[in-house]
Amino acid sequence: MIKTHNLVVDFGKHKGQLWTRLPISYLKWLINERTQHTEIAKAELKRRGTVLKYEIEISGHAIDRASFCCYNFWYLTRKKEEGLHSWLHRMSVEALKTIGNKQKTELRQLVLYKGMRFVFKFGEIYPVLLTVMQQKNESNKNKTNQKRS
Repeated sequence: MIKTHNLVVDFGKHKGQLWTRLPISYLKWLINERTQHTEIAKAELKRRGTVLKYEIEISGHAIDRASFCCYNFWYLTRKKEEGLHSWLHRMSVEALKTIGNKQKTELRQLVLYKGMRFVFKFGEIYPVLLTVMQQKNESNKNKTNQKRS
């Protein structure tokens, strides 16, 4: 087992700090991204007694895309006082329930759900919603193809 008590971070924005002083969110990120420091981060979280729970990270790009192309759908399907980020999180959880665990082993996955396309990146601990957009229906695709002809 790796002992993190006197280890000093030698990279990135926390360079020079002790591993024991790093924020939990940063340690989780190191693990999720499968960096070369994953094992040290896991050892530090274990030392702290931190339980790694399933969560979903919503990227800034996904929020931007949702506010641009899914605003009307959000407005119609949101729960009372549910903001865009909370709605995206709820919809992402629902979308991920529609796919089997076998598909979650791929690094990136496109999930079609409720007329939307969700693109996830699966880390070691949790998935990251990279982007979201509305699906084009078949009639729109046919019109687009006819215009190109």
